[in-house]
Amino acid sequence: MLSIQENNRPIDARAEIERGATLRIYQWRDYLAADVVDSFARRHAAYGIGVAVESFTTMAEAAERLRRPDATFDVFFPTIEALPGLAAAGLLRPLTHELLSNLSNLWPYFLEGSGPFYDVGQRYSVPYTVYSTGIGWRRDLVRDGDAPAYLKNPYDAFWNERYRGAVGIYDDYREAIAMALIRRGEDPNTGEEGAVDRAVDDLLALAEDVDVEISAEGAYEELQTGEYAVQQAWSGDILSARRFGASGADDDGLVAYTWPRGGIVGCDLTSICSNGRNPALAHAFLDHLLDVRVAFENFRWNGYQPPVGDEPPVVPSYLDDAILHPSDLTEGRFLRPLGPEADARWRVGWQRVLEARTR
Repeated sequence: MLSIQENNRPIDARAEIERGATLRIYQWRDYLAADVVDSFARRHAAYGIGVAVESFTTMAEAAERLRRPDATFDVFFPTIEALPGLAAAGLLRPLTHELLSNLSNLWPYFLEGSGPFYDVGQRYSVPYTVYSTGIGWRRDLVRDGDAPAYLKNPYDAFWNERYRGAVGIYDDYREAIAMALIRRGEDPNTGEEGAVDRAVDDLLALAEDVDVEISAEGAYEELQTGEYAVQQAWSGDILSARRFGASGADDDGLVAYTWPRGGIVGCDLTSICSNGRNPALAHAFLDHLLDVRVAFENFRWNGYQPPVGDEPPVVPSYLDDAILHPSDLTEGRFLRPLGPEADARWRVGWQRVLEARTR
């Protein structure tokens, strides 16, 4: 359980929204729909508030920015991995649940028992979006018999030499090595040296035999244009590519996606910054995002699914597997923080893969 420090306590449940305030939001690029921000301002127009939004592209960049004296942000979007360190450093304010009436809209995973493993009791965060890590492919480029959805082991699709030069994975050491581990039937959070080495060896073979492409934007761009036939993909990237990715890429339903059951799932978070000047207004904004109508409006814009409500969002039928259901969070496996020794082992292994890819 993340501890609460004496000099950084939750605000009083009777705290009133600050009048004439400007809510400062620090978000990932292309993360919040402008209409959602505008509707929040309209909802609280009686308080004379404004909203200012600043964006970041990496969590390392964001964490460094939060430590600067001028970082008086009110709302921030941390990852599960970053949350413990940010809380321990006193950069996040503990939440006052009485000011979050829409918490009850969350899926049972976040409410039952002691709550999510990464923030027991949801002391410092509420979930913003959920996603799966699966496999995207082009129906026009991949033979039916090679399609991941029809393979006994869907992850074998990445190692199919028929698609040499047209296979992509994320430039993300946790996602890439975890995928190779799951393919082997191993724990995707293991720190065991032999298991990690075997997964890395498989990725080295992928670089050698398939000439795998490693990038951050493969699901957005190259899969959409047909430069890649098979691409490791977050479900949200597959869905958001229809808006932000290569123009017209999915008009004909050529992009398909599958999430192998029990594969990787993830969750992005929303928190309140301890250095912010408007903690009550920040709570109101978190509650705004947990409103089912608002959350689905945001989903329609950014493609990343909110874990609220009883009915799943509607997407084209050929992308149904990109939508998670409440039980999927229990069946799937989160990437949990690694200990220092295990994390170093993973990073060293990933560096070997990157070096092999550039030779």
